[in-house]
Amino acid sequence: MIWRAGVLATIVVLMGSSVVPAGAQNKVSDMAAISQDRMAIEDTLRRYLRALDDSDLDAYLATLTDDAKFVSAESSYAGKEAIRKYVEPVMHSRQQRREAEGAQATATHHVVTNQSIEFTDRNNAVVRAYWMFVVAHGPNKPMTIDSMGTSEDHLIRKDGKWLIRERRVAP
Repeated sequence: MIWRAGVLATIVVLMGSSVVPAGAQNKVSDMAAISQDRMAIEDTLRRYLRALDDSDLDAYLATLTDDAKFVSAESSYAGKEAIRKYVEPVMHSRQQRREAEGAQATATHHVVTNQSIEFTDRNNAVVRAYWMFVVAHGPNKPMTIDSMGTSEDHLIRKDGKWLIRERRVAP
């Protein structure tokens, strides 16, 4: 089941109305919960990408389950520790370069578009999107799109938080 903006508008109209048909209150409550879950999922994915671009390893790892998987055409990593070992040297290298050349000269931006969220059950969701990786290549040089592709993120609600259980990226 994929919830779209039109459904959210219906929720707002129903909740803002003083006349809610009998039996519709549960439906409105369910729709409000789905809306809150969508916002929490989007926030988790934003924090993941922001931490990646900011080279904030702790914040990055906080968005993953302990048994998370990262899968790409080049490689696959299973478990938060394996993912950490893969990402940490990249982040460290970026931090060193940022210190030497400045933040604007070394900026990276993961740009995500056309997200769709599908709830497979109350505690699991799949998010599909397109992504671009935009990179600065030095002082006073233009940024370029270095790569682009699709992503499929599997999230799970654990202890009231939405976390990434599996991330699949493809060019």
